[in-house]
Amino acid sequence: TGSAQLVAMASVIAGLKSVDFYRKLKKDLQQELTEASVAGAALSAIAALFMIGLVIAEFSAYMAVTTESKVHLDHFDSSADDTLQVNFNFSFPHLKCEYASVDATNFMGTHDAGLSARVSKVRLDKHGRGVGRHDDSQQKNLQHTMDETPHEGPPIATVLTTDNFEATHHKYEVMLVNFFAPWCHWCQRLEPVWEKA
Repeated sequence: TGSAQLVAMASVIAGLKSVDFYRKLKKDLQQELTEASVAGAALSAIAALFMIGLVIAEFSAYMAVTTESKVHLDHFDSSADDTLQVNFNFSFPHLKCEYASVDATNFMGTHDAGLSARVSKVRLDKHGRGVGRHDDSQQKNLQHTMDETPHEGPPIATVLTTDNFEATHHKYEVMLVNFFAPWCHWCQRLEPVWEKA
């Protein structure tokens, strides 16, 4: 019975060997049937380097972190409804509500300023607790005069040139510089205000 089992196993192994796709040469025939060449060695080295490069590139691509953000807007019947509501909550303890404003710019470069009317502002106490809503409609309208009276007396501001800029710059600890163009209408309007200040 033992010999019969060995014969059966040998036949099974022989059957498995018959479907071997990767048959190898016998050791005594390798020298006779194969021959090494310089071209084959070069191609083998190039293929090995190429495979190593592919492995490194795939591994680096696997380890790289990439983020992608997409925003999809629904199609609206009118352009007035083609907006996206953005909710945010910021606290600025040392900023007065009347000075807080929101501007928006889309990817087309369209700039929408003065969105404060759609933003709810809440006044905070010194501990950061809300004490009530801020109403922009109660804000005082500042009256600005369009025409300024000219400055009386000799000019106070120093006209800077390339000759005296360095000396004047090192003379004062703090220096305010007004860059202007003599032909500019708004620069001319600013001159008396600058002299008064």
